[in-house]
Amino acid sequence: MAGTSVSPRYISAVSLLAIFVDEWNYFSVPMLSAFIERGFHLGSLAMGLVTSAVIGGAAVGSLAGGYLTDALGRKRVFLLNMVLFAATGISTLFVRNFASLLALRAITGFPVGADLASGYAFLMETIRPGRREVTGTMNTLMASFAILSVNTIALLMMLTWPASAMDWRVPMALSALPALAGAIMVLRVPETGQWRERMEERVTFRAMFRSIFSDQTRRRASVFSWISGAASTLEVGTFAFFIPVIVSGLGITGPIGSREVTIAIYSFGVPAGIAGPLLLPRLGLRKVSTVGYASTIVSLVGAGLSLVLRQYLLVPLFALLFVWGNHWNSQPTLTSQSMVADTGYRGKATGFSNFISLLPTFVTVSLFQGFVHSVGLGLATLAVSLAPAAGLLSSVLVFREIYGYSRDLVGSRLPGPEEGAARLEPAD
Repeated sequence: MAGTSVSPRYISAVSLLAIFVDEWNYFSVPMLSAFIERGFHLGSLAMGLVTSAVIGGAAVGSLAGGYLTDALGRKRVFLLNMVLFAATGISTLFVRNFASLLALRAITGFPVGADLASGYAFLMETIRPGRREVTGTMNTLMASFAILSVNTIALLMMLTWPASAMDWRVPMALSALPALAGAIMVLRVPETGQWRERMEERVTFRAMFRSIFSDQTRRRASVFSWISGAASTLEVGTFAFFIPVIVSGLGITGPIGSREVTIAIYSFGVPAGIAGPLLLPRLGLRKVSTVGYASTIVSLVGAGLSLVLRQYLLVPLFALLFVWGNHWNSQPTLTSQSMVADTGYRGKATGFSNFISLLPTFVTVSLFQGFVHSVGLGLATLAVSLAPAAGLLSSVLVFREIYGYSRDLVGSRLPGPEEGAARLEPAD
């Protein structure tokens, strides 16, 4: 690639490592909720607050990080996020009360949101069409690796010490290691040529929305991204966040066995995270999203009915289907938004899309455990199925295929689609 001293593969690795750190911090509390709840003697409302703290911070970070990504450059914001991740991860070791944990998770949320804006901007401006979509949809694979890392560390500690002595701070703090690696790696990466050429521009949010709604392709992709993002993260912020709680509450096995079942369920996300990007050149973003939402509807309805009817052994099977479906419906969301956005506001557009997806999740995660206590886990799970239903409608009625889209690169030196890669025609 012209104008850079590192390969697109290296930049892909750096961006995906950042997403891995994002997801590690995003899922740490729900994956370790049983230990945190026991350690601080928390009720359902307090656990909902600490679970949603990182989401609230990420919502703020999405807007601020998107603005800073366009104003200061992709590399500077990326590096700042990695440093913040490392600092908050190490600080977790010194948490001794609920108030400090709540504050630290809210602060950690800022780079969780901001990093997606800078990371996706890097991907879209350094990797050619036909490949940048594939890399962007590897986000859920990174999420699976992060979730498995947290749970595996917790399991190893439980096997080494009694479960009651498992210190939840250690799995959280270890996220500082990949964050430091990301900070070191990005030092070799130059700022993108597209941003340097447009760095003097100051596109406001108002101008951004005017540009988005004046173009049919951008408008459809953006509206889809907003609806799909909210639907997908609502799934994650309710059912997926509480899979460990669901498994442990079924009485199938003890604490160690419950953790092993949780790891087995989330391990299913690895083939799902690989299959989506691998099949993307043939299926396209729209079909991947549609199949994903259809799968999560079936899984949530099936899991909810199984819980209501007390057929508990079926719940892990539906959870497996849910993991696959949620991986697929999450893959096109930010990729589509970031890909069609103009360079002058790509950070803002990606950050805003993530902000929209996080707002309803912040509310539902705060209240979901209380809702479960009021109506029961089965009915609560059935209610969550409304989210993927909205996502499915957005995939079918709003979204149009944009795989291979390259109009945002007009005038840049980035090569066009790789020969034979873009098999689907981009939308007009």
